[in-house]
Amino acid sequence: MRQRSLALFVLLLLFWMVISAEWDLQHIVAGILVALVSIWFWYDLGSRQPHVLPARKMLRLGYSLVLLVGWVIQANIAVAKTLLFSRPPAKPMLLMMQPNLNSNWGRVLFATCITITPGTVTIDVDPETGRFIVHALTQETGIDLLYWRLIDEIVQLETKMER
Repeated sequence: MRQRSLALFVLLLLFWMVISAEWDLQHIVAGILVALVSIWFWYDLGSRQPHVLPARKMLRLGYSLVLLVGWVIQANIAVAKTLLFSRPPAKPMLLMMQPNLNSNWGRVLFATCITITPGTVTIDVDPETGRFIVHALTQETGIDLLYWRLIDEIVQLETKMER
C-alpha cells in the first residue's frame, strides 16, 4: 500500500509540475501539499484502486491499443472516401450485435472503441445480455463491425485478466 501511495505521490507531483510549467520553490511546495492532501483524502480507497498489471499484460494492452489506432486511421480514410466520392454519399444502418464479451469493462471498452472509430456510434449496450445497438454510416462498415478483430482481442484480454 505504501509503494502505491508513494508512486501516486510522485505521479501527482510530476503532473502538478507539468501543468504549472514553473519549477520555483512556490510551485514545488504547492505541488507537494496538493499531492499529499490528495493521497491522504483518498487513502481509504486504496484497497479499491486497480493494481498495476504485469509487464506481459501491459504489452498485450499496448498491442491492442496500437491495433485500435490503426483501425481508427483506416476508418477515417473510409469515411472520407464515402462522403467525398460515393453517390449517394452514405446509406446509414442500425445494427444489433451481441459479441462474446463477458465483463462489463470489456463491453464498455468495445462500445468506446466503436464510438471513437469514425463512421460508427454505439447507441445502447444492454448490461444484462451484452447486446449492442450500433449506428453505422454504411452497410459495409456495419458488416465489418460484426467481424471486427478487436472483439477477439478484448476476449483475450478478459481471459488473461481473469487469471
